[in-house]
Amino acid sequence: MLEIKPLDLDDEAAVDAYTDVRLAEDPTSNRAWAIASLWEPNPDFSEVVRLVARRDGAGAGITSAGLLSGMNSRLAVGTITVHPEHRRQGVGTALLEALLPELRARGVDAFEGWGVTKGSAGELWASARGFRLAASRTLQRLTLTDATADATAPTGYRLEQWIGTTPEHLLASVAATRQSMHDSPGTDSARQEPEWTPQEVRADEAEARAAGVEQRVVVAVEETTGLVVALTDVPIHAGDSTDTFWGSTAVTPAHRGRGLGLAVKAHMVRWLRADRSELERVDTGTDAANTHMIRVNERLGFVTHREVVVVSRPC
Repeated sequence: MLEIKPLDLDDEAAVDAYTDVRLAEDPTSNRAWAIASLWEPNPDFSEVVRLVARRDGAGAGITSAGLLSGMNSRLAVGTITVHPEHRRQGVGTALLEALLPELRARGVDAFEGWGVTKGSAGELWASARGFRLAASRTLQRLTLTDATADATAPTGYRLEQWIGTTPEHLLASVAATRQSMHDSPGTDSARQEPEWTPQEVRADEAEARAAGVEQRVVVAVEETTGLVVALTDVPIHAGDSTDTFWGSTAVTPAHRGRGLGLAVKAHMVRWLRADRSELERVDTGTDAANTHMIRVNERLGFVTHREVVVVSRPC
């Protein structure tokens, strides 16, 4: 008989069953790390809902859904994973049916999976259960020792960097540059992007500080105006040791096509290698339609390792 319950971190047997499913899906994972990660707070989510499905005590499947905050507080993002020995037996569907009421009770309207392998059985399963295709993304990985980071700012621009707090004299143009991301190739995800104002930038910085995130920012400043016209950021979380994720990259429309995106990202790579030598790899995800940024990443040494889709459904 299949039993599905919320994961109780004080229940050793349940934690072992949950971890067994994770390790069966990714045998390269470390058990001790996988268990420890369940206790670590995730600054990206206000709450994480975890369910574990057991059959005769053994882990059959798991789900983990993180609730976003702010303007996206009615959206949850997560995964449903079934142990290979229990697939095609209705475990995934049972987990979904158990998860949705949990999310509705928390005021969530939509549930999305952001890392479903394109063309996989998981995508077909999601489609058959009411999920729609919301986006396609290219996942790339950079090994920092293999990076090609020789690009510099073109004539008429200078590069600046900081951690955490935007200098006051650059705040307005940083907000305007972040706002320009709204015209990047879009998705049909339920996730909303903020309207970037100086106040929103400060609020975002404060949230990162409160969560213990080291927000590294590199910008390109136009010499004649003193305005930021391109930026990129890497948020390094407290739990990041050898691996981290790239944040966002934006170039204002009037300054595109001049190599500024490549320049700020190359500078970031050099900075990370010099200042965070323990980092080995950086992952990034780019909308598949944004072929320009994918090529920029390739020039830096990023290698594509997965094509994924975002799937979305109402709760």
